[in-house]
Amino acid sequence: MRTFVISDAHGCPEIIQNALRHGGFEPGQDAFVYAGDLLDRGPDADGCLSLVEQYATEVLLGNHDVAALLSLYVLPQNPESPAFGPLLADRVTRPGRSGAWKAATCVEGVLVTHAGVSEDYERIFVAECHSDPAVLAARLNAEFLALVRRKAEIHDWSDHELLGDLGPFWFRPWPYSHLHPLRGCVQVVGHTPALGDIGGPGFRMIDPTSFEEWDDPGRFRYAIIERGSVRVEEGALMRSGSPTAGEKPHGAVQCGLGDGFILNRALRS
Repeated sequence: MRTFVISDAHGCPEIIQNALRHGGFEPGQDAFVYAGDLLDRGPDADGCLSLVEQYATEVLLGNHDVAALLSLYVLPQNPESPAFGPLLADRVTRPGRSGAWKAATCVEGVLVTHAGVSEDYERIFVAECHSDPAVLAARLNAEFLALVRRKAEIHDWSDHELLGDLGPFWFRPWPYSHLHPLRGCVQVVGHTPALGDIGGPGFRMIDPTSFEEWDDPGRFRYAIIERGSVRVEEGALMRSGSPTAGEKPHGAVQCGLGDGFILNRALRS
């Protein structure tokens, strides 16, 4: 089984569609983790929600989703985003927790969150989670669920360390903050554009920077986790033409996402 990890569609369903098409996603055979930020910036959060509800096997929340859920302000925030709060609360607090939306997951030993976990969590990771990413993910999810259940007490991002700059919804590695990613743990994250060598080799970044690419509707950036390894794919799809020299198109996804797309360029990291 392959696991696709896609994040930061931000109201642009094509960001999700492009990644699934490019990778040849096969529903029922491949897994799909959506790693947060369905809302804001783009015009079609409902379209993103529909795709995620139909195809994702796990859904994580990003800082923009948490802002709507907890009635917090985030910049930018579309006028309609706060109206998604009740729906998000329902998804997070589902009875029995089957299919509940979360803060973190662990796939084949790889920790997946929206923004990543900083080295500030090292003591907890080593001493309390025995350096097991799955145990850390479970701990983050338990804290997040407890926070949502008392959301009336949350008035600001600083009201709970899970929501702060060093937590899994907002963390950005040095030089954006004074901290580096958690050591001893491979992570796949969105939230921060993958510029230069920030984060390090074990910190695989998949934010497609959709808000900077309005003129490139074929854009994608996503990860595939398979047999414990992580591969990041980046590029763009076109509706017509041919692949650039030396490149071959990947298979089209057969899940009602449409066809006629081919690979224009593909970059690996």
